[in-house]
Amino acid sequence: MIARLRDLRRRREERAQEEVTVRRAAANQAAREVQQAAAAVTEHLQRTVNAEDAAFNALVGQPVNAASLHRLQGRFEAAARKTGQLREGEKMAGDLEKRRNVELSAVRNEHRASIKAVTKLDRLSEQLAKRDARRRQALAELSEEEERSQPRSSTER
Repeated sequence: MIARLRDLRRRREERAQEEVTVRRAAANQAAREVQQAAAAVTEHLQRTVNAEDAAFNALVGQPVNAASLHRLQGRFEAAARKTGQLREGEKMAGDLEKRRNVELSAVRNEHRASIKAVTKLDRLSEQLAKRDARRRQALAELSEEEERSQPRSSTER
């Protein structure tokens, strides 16, 4: 019965290990998404700075009218909105990464508990096997003693 229980717990431990593997992959994917989102924000900001510099450099030494300033302002506002969207995406990716790491931690704890349960049953099984071996040895010694102490039959004399 203990062996069956140990096998059951071992299968549970294997499933827990598989779940850890799945959650670790999800956490790693979330971390990659955070890095990609941060890179997208950085790249967008760099492009925006370059575009602003180019736009202002084009205006240097030129007469500027209100319409061209409004166009520039509209481009800069659009870039700012895009930056906000990218930062929001980065924040959401960070939140997802935190959730994935919490989930990973939880399944790791479950896996540790299942390992502990299997280990306990393994130790108990070993103790029972040792006890059983000592009993068999004692029974064998007892049967040998009984065989030696029995009176010899007349044919043996």
